[in-house]
Amino acid sequence: MRSPRTFTNTDALRQPALHYKEHGYYCDHPQGTKAYWDYWEEQKRRCLEGYEVDGLKITGYHYFYLNFSPILLVEEAEGNSAQKIETFPHFWDGDYNYFWTLEIAQNGISEEEYEDLQLGLDITNLEGGFHIVVLKARGKGFSYKAGSMLARNFVLKRKSKNFALAHEKEYLTKDGLLTKAWDTIDFIDANTPWRQPRLKDATMHKRSGYQQKRGGSYVELGTKNEIMGVSLKDNPDKARGKRGELIFFEEAGKFPGLQEAWEICRPSVEQGKYTTGTMIAYGTGGSEQGDYEDLEELFYNPESYNVQPINNQWDEGADGNNCSFFFPSYINCEGFIDEEGNSDIEGAKAYHEDQREKKKQTDEPRALEQYTSENPFTPREATLRVATNIFPTRELQEQLNRVLAEDRHNSLVSGQLYTDSDGDAKFRQTEDASPIFKYPAPEGMDKTGAVVIKEAPVRNNDGKVPQGLYTICHDPYAHDGQPEKGSLGAAFVIKRTNNFSKTLNGSIVASYVGRPRRQDDYNRNLFLLADYYNCKIGFENNRGDVIGYAKRFNRLHYLEEEFEILDKKQRKKKPGKTTNRPYGIRMSKPRKNQGQVYLRDWLLTPLSKYEDGEEKLVLHTILDPALLNELIKYNPDGNFDRVSALLIGMYYLKDLQTKQVRSESGLEKHQEFFNRPLYQ
Repeated sequence: MRSPRTFTNTDALRQPALHYKEHGYYCDHPQGTKAYWDYWEEQKRRCLEGYEVDGLKITGYHYFYLNFSPILLVEEAEGNSAQKIETFPHFWDGDYNYFWTLEIAQNGISEEEYEDLQLGLDITNLEGGFHIVVLKARGKGFSYKAGSMLARNFVLKRKSKNFALAHEKEYLTKDGLLTKAWDTIDFIDANTPWRQPRLKDATMHKRSGYQQKRGGSYVELGTKNEIMGVSLKDNPDKARGKRGELIFFEEAGKFPGLQEAWEICRPSVEQGKYTTGTMIAYGTGGSEQGDYEDLEELFYNPESYNVQPINNQWDEGADGNNCSFFFPSYINCEGFIDEEGNSDIEGAKAYHEDQREKKKQTDEPRALEQYTSENPFTPREATLRVATNIFPTRELQEQLNRVLAEDRHNSLVSGQLYTDSDGDAKFRQTEDASPIFKYPAPEGMDKTGAVVIKEAPVRNNDGKVPQGLYTICHDPYAHDGQPEKGSLGAAFVIKRTNNFSKTLNGSIVASYVGRPRRQDDYNRNLFLLADYYNCKIGFENNRGDVIGYAKRFNRLHYLEEEFEILDKKQRKKKPGKTTNRPYGIRMSKPRKNQGQVYLRDWLLTPLSKYEDGEEKLVLHTILDPALLNELIKYNPDGNFDRVSALLIGMYYLKDLQTKQVRSESGLEKHQEFFNRPLYQ
């Protein structure tokens, strides 16, 4: 992480604003005089080219924002009580970083000039021609900054077309981005000579210029600058053809179809290797209905979408990997910034940590996640799912960070199952095995999958796996073909709690997630897994071909019948039907809802304590990044194959609670390459 610059004498950058605050006007020279026009020409130059004082330089957008864009801000406070008033922005270090990152993304910069800036972040490509994606804490004033940028282009340039896109119109108009832009333009009209006549003046569209009659017809003259708001609700294709100098994607965390709209927009602002306009998406965490997958995809894979790459100095263990621009809660935190605009990072962090501790004491289970996602220290925290997810997302995110930081998933053994000459299932590690450790699986990825082993089956001295020690929970996919599309099959082997093998009790010890081209290939691996661990398969029985495969290959004895835990009313048969329990379980909405509660409680089940006294839970044994991601991002209406399998597994474990696991003889030692610490 780069050491940020310590700023001094920053009021020198906003003298016009300070003059206006004191006198109520900008220029002391009489209107219409040469000195008056020289003053305004110099101000225009600074707003377009930037301004430097004593070696501290800011961009043109930043200068215009500081001096000509009034905002609501806490100006004076008594104790912990304060009110916001309309005033000019202060110089703050977070804004310095943002405006310079945007400038570098647009136009590039030399290595020497970049080093002189002393930004608090590490931009890894200085060539320019990039767009920018901003993942941010709440209340960082981005609608004001974006509105100021649109207004600056509208009043100072010629033939500059700019767009503000959002999923919902209200994100642009109800105290949104366009409202901020119109307020700034109104202020400019009232207080500067930069007023532009209007050819169009509507709530969602302004166009500067005027009409003049020439040769019997009216022609449009003037600067012809334009700001247009567009709602893309349910139709990302409306982003097509938007050729603009700036294109903002407002509330990108509440923007279904963002990724598609982004890709549709790109050809309009990219010509070969040249970028002719800049797209800027910004979004905040903490929304109950937020859908962050597209925003995360753009943020964490910048090179794939021509987004400015920045070293990820924020997520634990991610240093050396690229993301885009992150604006944490501890930067520009009011009450923790000195008079020169330097953030008190440690003080702000301590404040937010204290607030988090207070949220832990409330009776509202989502309070901590809500606060953390709105006031994040890391990008991962910014995208926590709130309200629709009852799972312990903060703890799961911490576990995911640990797994990725230390490459723990690479300690899992991947390979294939096969049948030996005696007809027994065996496992061998293979170099070309490709487990699916990403969620969602990237487009074009080979989704064949692989068997993944964390702990080999425990065996008696006679080489047999104790009956009932393991269970398999399985979520099938619907039909054959097209492995690159649709759901995945997901199967997890869970080791039941017992009194003779102490490792990973109640935890996942193996898995198979994938979608080969032939459904029979998937089912073959599924039943080999059951053979290898000497267990039965609990599965959702309203799709897939599990029963059909078992009948064709004489494997019905591996299928678990409908769980006895389901009450008699739930399992009541229709007239004329056999009284035998069917295989598998049908997951109705009530069962799914109850299964989520079971799954949450299972994840939080204590297992043991480390030497430091910290308690370790079942969730700390999960090393699969894709499963952790699914649990973090889960909502009841989405497609979460791994979670669906575990919901079935929870019913299966409940069903087996009264059935004790026994071993008739001593145990063999596990194979050496499976002997690893419990939480490795």
